[in-house]
Amino acid sequence: MAVEVLSNGGIEILGRMPWTSNATFLVDVTHPATGPDPFLQGVYKPGRGEQPLHDFPPGLYRREAAAWELTAQLGWGLIPPTVVREGPHGEGSVQLYVPCDYEQHYFTVRDNPAHADALMRLAAWDLVANNTDRKGGHVLAGDDGKLWAIDNALCFHHQFKVRTVIWDFAGHALADDLVADLRRLTEDGLSTTLADLLDPFERDAVLTRADAVAAGGELPSDPSGRRVPWPLV
Repeated sequence: MAVEVLSNGGIEILGRMPWTSNATFLVDVTHPATGPDPFLQGVYKPGRGEQPLHDFPPGLYRREAAAWELTAQLGWGLIPPTVVREGPHGEGSVQLYVPCDYEQHYFTVRDNPAHADALMRLAAWDLVANNTDRKGGHVLAGDDGKLWAIDNALCFHHQFKVRTVIWDFAGHALADDLVADLRRLTEDGLSTTLADLLDPFERDAVLTRADAVAAGGELPSDPSGRRVPWPLV
């Protein structure tokens, strides 16, 4: 239901979200499918509000949607439903807003055994998606008890340039079901929706990285100590 509402509901901007480098708006999304609730809340990132980058082409919002499509195809959860659509300020991404405790982030939850599986899954996902900006603050502790990964626009570059704070699980074996999911991805190929959001080099690179992570069987380390974003949170 969330995808239907986000894709086709009416959007009302509530305000701009603070401390964001690109234009990011909290919105209400109304649709008959919400039933007794009048709306869902979402995070709207219009393409026209993006700051130009030297190493990524315009259209970062499409990568936000691609991140959701990849985690959905793998069946890993992790990322709130995200769609590309027209909004009040032009085409952009709209992601389901997840109520959470903003005092929590990766560095406050990483030692909780209850979150170990989700964090290892996210670490593997970041490698496959080639996330160049996994800061600690991009890991949210949702009010639903789950961990959620947001701000996934700087992913899917065809050149390997991972930067993440999640190195604490280096050397830990990947669970058999995660390896099986990655094998299925490489055998089936990317979904049509995901493939349409990426260019041909990026599509091939996703499958190459998925195959490499599955073949490695464990999460790697960063011997250089430099594959981290800044600031860390």
